[in-house]
Amino acid sequence: MELNITAKNFNLSNRLEQYAKKKMSKLERFSHHIINGDMILEKDKSLNVIELNLSVKHSVVTSKVKNADIYLGISEVFRKTERQLIKYEEKFRERKRLAHKTRRK
Repeated sequence: MELNITAKNFNLSNRLEQYAKKKMSKLERFSHHIINGDMILEKDKSLNVIELNLSVKHSVVTSKVKNADIYLGISEVFRKTERQLIKYEEKFRERKRLAHKTRRK
């Protein structure tokens, strides 16, 4: 799984990039679903807008956060994404289970 990071209205530091990659590594347990990801970091006056788009099998998971601190925003966007991926995985498993159950009869 690959994460592309784009910075708008500021220069992306190595430290910030490493922090985002470290957070992305925590989503490794969903790696069988995630195809690739795009993170857009945008500075807008006093707020930072962080958007994370992950392409997963059969869908796209999108999270967007506005926060004054960019590091807290990145953490928050990954928490939101993790909750969405858990929900997606549960739905995926349920569909698989129901399909298997109806096939047996």
